Amino acid sequence: MSEKVTQVSETKQQIVRSRTCGCKDLYAALVLQNTATQYVAGEPRKLSRMVKAKIDEKWSSEKIYSDDETEEVITAYEGTDVELEVNALAPQDRAFIFGQRYENGYLVKTSNDMAPEVAIGWRERKLNGKYEFKWLFVGKFAEGISDEANTKEGKLSPTTKSIKGSFYERSLDNQYEISVDESNLIDEFTDAKAALENWFSTVQEFPDTVENTGGSTEGEPDSSVTE
Repeated sequence: MSEKVTQVSETKQQIVRSRTCGCKDLYAALVLQNTATQYVAGEPRKLSRMVKAKIDEKWSSEKIYSDDETEEVITAYEGTDVELEVNALAPQDRAFIFGQRYENGYLVKTSNDMAPEVAIGWRERKLNGKYEFKWLFVGKFAEGISDEANTKEGKLSPTTKSIKGSFYERSLDNQYEISVDESNLIDEFTDAKAALENWFSTVQEFPDTVENTGGSTEGEPDSSVTE
């Protein structure tokens, strides 16, 4: 059951809150530069079909006291834990996100493998049929993958894969996530509407920060979004 929206005018409407009921279209892009002066992400590529996503933002807080009372509460962002359950991972996917070697049909894993910095994007379906589109700017899937396989017991028992990563703010401006909820877009939000048309063609930026990121992503994007 979704909430009803009362249109007040062409450029103003009430806030829409609708429960999340699905997720799909997982994309990842290599972060090519992540410095105090430049953020550049490569061409996004489609990864596996999503089963479940658990996103856990971590914040810490500390109280400062004076005159026998709380003077101030200091909060700090500590990172975002990401756990994704996907249907399957090809060896090319594993090489891409874990930094493993895939060559001549062989996937080779070593204790020296270093997961690269990546950005990830996806969209979450709402009960009202709209989507919320997201990008996390930078992080690593350095915690590897959870694999499971079961014997056939009279019928097939398909399994899934779980990958865990730690994401954090980028060095350029401390931004760590950007999203657009199309349920709450009004006519005057033209930039956000335009971004949704090719959300997965590039790692999206808030319009006034684009000129500070060092340019757009490289290569011809794969902007296909399957229903």
